Amino acid sequence: MSGGNFYQQRGPQQGGYNQQPQQGYPQQPQQGYPQQPQQGYAQPQQYQPYGQAYVQQPAYGAWAPPPYLTTEYFGGFWIRFVAIIIDGLVLMIPSMLVSFVVLAVFGFAPGSMMNPQVTTTPEYQLANNVSTVFQMLLAWPYYALMHSRKGATVGKLALGLRVVDENGMYPSFARATGRYFSTIISGVICAIGYIMAGFHGQKRSLHDIIAGTWVIRKEYVNPQQAAQA
Repeated sequence: MSGGNFYQQRGPQQGGYNQQPQQGYPQQPQQGYPQQPQQGYAQPQQYQPYGQAYVQQPAYGAWAPPPYLTTEYFGGFWIRFVAIIIDGLVLMIPSMLVSFVVLAVFGFAPGSMMNPQVTTTPEYQLANNVSTVFQMLLAWPYYALMHSRKGATVGKLALGLRVVDENGMYPSFARATGRYFSTIISGVICAIGYIMAGFHGQKRSLHDIIAGTWVIRKEYVNPQQAAQA
């Protein structure tokens, strides 16, 4: 058998010269843009070529932390004002009971608060100041516990608002406590701290800025918050 015939008779499986590459070999990757997302699927995030990170798009339903949200995601001045009125009604009866008890301890009858000759005395002013302190202490656990556990007081719950931190989560009890006592600062400066919410780009009052909180609509709370409930 001649050499030429020998190599012609050997097939591709035997290593002959006529061996052809097997089918299905991996193809060399083509250079160019990364593969784009398939059509037909919801794309709440914008795809960026060349390996750049996905960009969150709150307008299309993707969640974003409160510092990056725009004005329409937050509770405005008037809706928060209504929430304050509702909370005032909730606390009105307990506050009146505290006031009556403190005045009684100082020797004043409940009707004495309507008598100008009594209310201008130093003794009554002292009793009234003590009553105010006890009323604040009564309201403290209401605001701190409700904000830290539910994200809102009764007024905010009724109007679909939530208080959150920079991560979109309900504030801790300590942060909620700091926010509550910061409202004193907002109030003593002629309520300017409250009025700020009407002009701030993210509707934040002074006590929100101090405590590092935001008042947002309930739909925009961090989805992880529901898992911790």
